[in-house]
Amino acid sequence: FVPTSQTSDLVIVHLTKVSTKSGEVQDLASEMTLSEALERYAKEVTPTKKGAEQELRRIRAWQKRPLASLKLSLLTAAHFSEFKKERENEGKSANTIRLDLMLISAVFKKARKAWGMPYLKNPIAGVELPGGSKWRDRRLDEAEAQRFHRALAQQSDEMFKLIVTFALETAARLSEILRLRRTDLHVRRRIAILRDTKNGENRGVPLSKCAVEVVERALSLHDGERVFPMTRVQLYRSWRKLCDSARIENFRFHDLRHEATSRLLERGLTVMEVQRITGHKTLAMLLRYTQMYDNHVVARLDATEDKRTPDLAAAKLDDHKPLTEACQISKTPPSNVVLFRPRKP
Repeated sequence: FVPTSQTSDLVIVHLTKVSTKSGEVQDLASEMTLSEALERYAKEVTPTKKGAEQELRRIRAWQKRPLASLKLSLLTAAHFSEFKKERENEGKSANTIRLDLMLISAVFKKARKAWGMPYLKNPIAGVELPGGSKWRDRRLDEAEAQRFHRALAQQSDEMFKLIVTFALETAARLSEILRLRRTDLHVRRRIAILRDTKNGENRGVPLSKCAVEVVERALSLHDGERVFPMTRVQLYRSWRKLCDSARIENFRFHDLRHEATSRLLERGLTVMEVQRITGHKTLAMLLRYTQMYDNHVVARLDATEDKRTPDLAAAKLDDHKPLTEACQISKTPPSNVVLFRPRKP
C-alpha cells in the first residue's frame, strides 16, 4: 500500500475523529475552544507546578481575550502573531509576551499527547517569539528610597510592612517568604529555612537582628502556622498602593531582591557571603542582581586611599610627567621578577 495525498488526507480525517458513547463521530479540535482547553490545563497540569498561582492568573487573562472563544482547530500562527503585536503595543515586556505564548504552546502539546489530538498543529511553532529581555537592574535612587520608606511607614497593614522589611533584610523571593512556617525558624541560631526554593532545594538564610525582630513581631500578630499569612493578591494590592503613595514607577516587589542583594554588598559582605544568603547557584547569576552605585565605589576607593604606600598615595599626576614617574613606578623590575618576551621569528 502506497499512500497518496488523497489517502493521507483520509488518514488525517480519521485521526481527528473519535467515537462517542452514542456512536456518533466528532472532531475533538473542532469541539474544544481555547478557553476550554486552558480550563482543562488549569485543572490537570497547573497545580503540579511551583508557579501555579502565577500561571493560573495568566490562564484567566487569556480566557478573557476574544481568541479564547475560537476552536482549537481554527487557531493559526497569524492569530498569535497579531496577539504578540497587541501586547507589544500595550507596552508589555518581551519576557511577559514570551510567557503568554509559551503557555498556549504547552496547552497544544498537552492536547496532542494526552487529550487524543495527535494531529493538532501547534500554531506557536510558526510565531517568532520576542527576543530575550534584558535583566532588570531597577534600584531606588536616594530620593526614591526616602519616599519609599516614608510611605511604607504610613501603611496601615502591619503584616505587609513586615513582609517588605523582611524581603529587604534577606533578599528572599516572595514565594519563599509566603511559604515560611513557624517550624522553619531557629531564632536562637538566627536562621530561617526556606523550603522548596526556586532551584528545588532548601536554603538556610542567616537573619539580621532586624529580620529577627520582624519575624517575632509577625508571629505575635496571629496563631497560624505560616509566619506571614498573606496572599499574593492582598500583597500586590498593598504594593500598588505603596508605590502610588511614594510616587515610584516601574518598581516591582521582586526588585526588592535586587535592591537587598546590592545593599548587602554595599554593607561590606563578600560575594561568597551574599551568595550564601541569596542562594544564587553561580557567581554569574548573582552579578545579574548586583549594582553598586558609582558614588559608593568612589567612596570605597577614597576609604582605602590611606592604606596605599606613602610614595604612591602622595603622587601627583601631571600632564608633563610620564605615568611611571608620577606614580613612582620603577621602569626597572626587581631582581626576582622575570619578564617573558616573545621569541623573535
